[in-house]
Amino acid sequence: MAQPLIRGFVEDLARVLELPDPVVEFGSLQVEPGQDGDLRPLFAGRPFTGTDFRAGPGVDRVEDLRRLSFADGEVGTALCLDTLEHCEDPVAACRELARVTAPGGVCVISSVMLFGIHGYPSDYFRFTPEGFRSLLSGFEQVWVTGVGDPEIPTQILGVGAHGRPLQLSLDRLPRLAAAQERWDRAEGMVRVGPFRMRPREVLGALAREGARIARERVSGRAARGAR
Repeated sequence: MAQPLIRGFVEDLARVLELPDPVVEFGSLQVEPGQDGDLRPLFAGRPFTGTDFRAGPGVDRVEDLRRLSFADGEVGTALCLDTLEHCEDPVAACRELARVTAPGGVCVISSVMLFGIHGYPSDYFRFTPEGFRSLLSGFEQVWVTGVGDPEIPTQILGVGAHGRPLQLSLDRLPRLAAAQERWDRAEGMVRVGPFRMRPREVLGALAREGARIARERVSGRAARGAR
C-alpha cells in the first residue's frame, strides 16, 4: 500500500467508523525502499499485525490470502489495500476475509481499475465497483465507491461489515471527496478521455507517437523500395 489517497481514506474511515481490534493488514509488505506504506502509526498503541505471502519489511506473519490460518472471527478490522489485483484468486481471498472478520468487524479493501500493469511480483486483475460489491458479498453491509471518471475510475474502494450499519458517503470521507473534486476540476491538466495529464506529459506522448509513426513510414518506404 503506497498511495497517499489510500492512507487518507483509512484515516478518514477511522474517524467516522469504529474499527475494532485486532487490526490485521493483508498485503503489508513494503516493497519499495522509502515507501510510505506503514499503516501502524494510524493505529498506534493498538494490536496490529502485518501479513503478506512473503517475508520482508512490514510483515509480521506470512499468510496466503486464499487460505488464511486465522480462525473464524479472529480479526476485528481486516485491511486489504491495493493487494487484490496481485492475488490469483481474489474471490477466494475475499471469502477468507469475510470468514476471519469478527461479528461487528470491518473489512476495508481497495484496488485499481484504470492503472498500468505493476508486478509485486505479479499483476492479475482490474476491478469495477460492481466487482467489489460481489467480492464483499460475504458481508451483510457493503459500501463501495470509485475515484475518477464514473465510467472507468482510477481507484476502487470498498468496506464490508458484519452485523452493523456503515452509513458511509463521500461527504463523510473528505479526502476521497477532495480527490474526486481535484479530478473533476483538473486544474492545470489536459483532459484526455478518462485521463488527466500534465501538459508536458501530453507533449511527451505526442512526441513519442510522432516518432513511432515516422519510423513506420520510413520502414514502409524501405520495404516497398526493396520489392
